[in-house]
Amino acid sequence: MSSLAFPPVAAWPLAFLAPALLLIALRNATPARGFILGLVYGLTGFGLTLSWLMLFGQLAWGALTLLTALSVALFGAAFPLVRRSGRPVLTALGAAAAWTAIDWLRGLWPLGGFTWGSLGVSQVSNRITVRLAVIAGVFGVTFVVAFAAALLAEAAARERPLLPRLGLVALAAAAALAPIVIPFARATGRSIDVAAIQVDFSKAVQHGSREDGDIAVTRLDLELHRKLRGDAPPDLAVWGESALDPGSLDILGEVQATIADVGVPVLAGATSGDIRSPRRDGEPLFNQAVVFDGRGEVVDVYRKTHLVPYGEYIPWKPVVGWISALEQISYELTPGERLHTLSAPGLPRFAAPICFENSFPALDRELVRQGAEFLVILTNNAAYDETAASAQHLQMSRMRAIEDGRWVVHAAVSGISAFIDPTGRTSQQTGLFEPAVIRRTIRASTERTLSVRWGDWLPLVSLAFVVGMAAVPRGRRAGRPGPEPLGPGARTLVILPTFDEGRTIRDVITGVLALPGVDALVVDDSSPDGTGDIVRELMTGEPRLRLVERPARSGLAGAYLEGFGRALDEGYDLIVEMDSDLSHDPAQLASLIESARDRFHLVVGSRYVPGGSVTNWSRARLALSKAGNIYARVMLGIPLHDATSGYRAYRRDLLQDLVSEPFHADGYGFQVELVMRAWLRGWTLGEVPITFREREHGHSKISRRIIFEALWLVTRWGVALRVFGRPHQRSGAKEPT
Repeated sequence: MSSLAFPPVAAWPLAFLAPALLLIALRNATPARGFILGLVYGLTGFGLTLSWLMLFGQLAWGALTLLTALSVALFGAAFPLVRRSGRPVLTALGAAAAWTAIDWLRGLWPLGGFTWGSLGVSQVSNRITVRLAVIAGVFGVTFVVAFAAALLAEAAARERPLLPRLGLVALAAAAALAPIVIPFARATGRSIDVAAIQVDFSKAVQHGSREDGDIAVTRLDLELHRKLRGDAPPDLAVWGESALDPGSLDILGEVQATIADVGVPVLAGATSGDIRSPRRDGEPLFNQAVVFDGRGEVVDVYRKTHLVPYGEYIPWKPVVGWISALEQISYELTPGERLHTLSAPGLPRFAAPICFENSFPALDRELVRQGAEFLVILTNNAAYDETAASAQHLQMSRMRAIEDGRWVVHAAVSGISAFIDPTGRTSQQTGLFEPAVIRRTIRASTERTLSVRWGDWLPLVSLAFVVGMAAVPRGRRAGRPGPEPLGPGARTLVILPTFDEGRTIRDVITGVLALPGVDALVVDDSSPDGTGDIVRELMTGEPRLRLVERPARSGLAGAYLEGFGRALDEGYDLIVEMDSDLSHDPAQLASLIESARDRFHLVVGSRYVPGGSVTNWSRARLALSKAGNIYARVMLGIPLHDATSGYRAYRRDLLQDLVSEPFHADGYGFQVELVMRAWLRGWTLGEVPITFREREHGHSKISRRIIFEALWLVTRWGVALRVFGRPHQRSGAKEPT
């Protein structure tokens, strides 16, 4: 369907519908599925649009179709990164930005890029939306078309109520119609009478050798050029690309004599070496725009800088030289050294992009910046026979006229030729392979459109927008309201996991139980140093203290989950995690509990907020901890400075929600997963400053394996949040030991 938006059908409204259908298919797609869907869309659309390449063989058509289709495949893979569930306008903006940025990159790489089939170019006959090109060039039109298509795709979602769906359709229409307020540029400079000559190239080249064909084409141009002789000759005559090909240089004297006889300056396309010098064997050949003055003298030359890969030169020749289809390239050309404008006696400066160059908006724009007051496009599309290639090329010239605010003379050696005004309208358009002299008065201009002034600002903004959206993890539910303050009868349970904490557990328990309304649960992993015996001793006469004993080294996450289960079963309102080695000061427990009672569902004791600190750590370890927390904050979008802290307090309803599904991590990773899950599910999070003191007795249970596992999990979750909108699959998680 997308190919129908371009010639020969040129049904431009379909450019809004075709991407919408693709986006509907991509709605719940993974990047891999999106890549495949985009590839199928691209192969179909570009395969039909570029079907004229079949004239050069299936390999040429297939290779270029696949290359261009990969850009849509990339879009399909990238779309999940910008899709935002429940936010259709933001999703549509992300889709439009991604499509625009990828379309722009397609015009840059590989081998200098290929721009055929751009959504924006399809809209040259859409007199409303195309006006955006005056401000943002063809990519502005592409953006709006993709944005409207994405809105239509969002409106097609049946789960959305009717009224919002109608609102999205209305917004799509408004986006497409809003550019009506943008005026087209006007050319108000001096008048210039221009004649463009077109011949039947195919008939001429049937004569004998290639050199004989070159001469036959040139003599057809000379024959029509003589008709310009008279009382009112034009200011400039234009012969299309390949009017003077290598064989024609044998009659260069005849050409110059005829031009002098008519007395009209000529701009002619020529494939030759240095046309000002005698021919030399082995000299490099250039595709050139040659300016002759009214006396037949060469006064200026522009050499094509952006050659056609595998059409005018062969990249990677040692690698691909075995392909027989490359024998169709009779000679390889040398690119010109620089872009520049041209001058002719009595005329303002102008520019002559040659054929393929005109498909690149930045090239024409640079020539206008250099002072070109009108543009002449020299082209030879004769090799494409009666296909749609010539009409598609004319579309690009129409877009360049609108973008740059310049008259364009689209001069094809054998059609299609036309004059194009700065609104993109054509006049005196010819058919293919019909000899003709078209002539009209155009106007020069020195004004610069915003598109010329600002260049490719929109693709760059689009690229930044896509990167920004991809950098922000998604998947968080709508935020919940803050909790109601707990009453004075609220019950708190502090969970203390232990393994060989005999030297510190007594002081920790004493500090915890010093707070009224606070109970303590010690979860001991059969400590060899007798930690469990000390706890049992303290339990005598203290009903607020209990002990759970488990097999040796059963894991931190499992210890907390054991405690969480008991706390929920026994109806506690607040549940606190706390280390048992005095690295967490019991004196700071009150502030943690107070914040959880009054303001937040989850309160984390933070080392890295104002007032927080760490003692007895090396600078290297402190830097590593801070870096890890910054990384977790960026990757997961968690609004906390210390996601790995194990000193924290949970509200009961939050904890019930958190433990309703299995966890995927132990150690540091477990603490991060708890915070991430709370944030993604919309609960309120807060931090209070604490002083973390490195343990003085025993050994840290944190190993390098645990640290690397946490980093890997944070990375995996962060990527999954950006791609899938969730950190992991909803099932299959392991139960931490």
